[in-house]
Amino acid sequence: MQDFYEIFSGSTVDVSFIKQHLEDNSISCIVKNKHDESITENWHDIKKIVGSKIMVATKDFEKADELVKNYFSSREIK
Repeated sequence: MQDFYEIFSGSTVDVSFIKQHLEDNSISCIVKNKHDESITENWHDIKKIVGSKIMVATKDFEKADELVKNYFSSREIK
């Protein structure tokens, strides 16, 4: 079984863009929505649960980390 690690955690909007960016670069990922998880586990508190997280396989972690950094650096105002 393959291990997965969190590469990013943040807003659902950022997660959506990063997921697409990773997939465009041939990296598969898993998205976990923290809000949905909280509801199914009966500890829903809208004030505390925000966003989602992206998980990638161990073998893709370094490349994915670099892509996430590049994604955010490309968004900086110059």
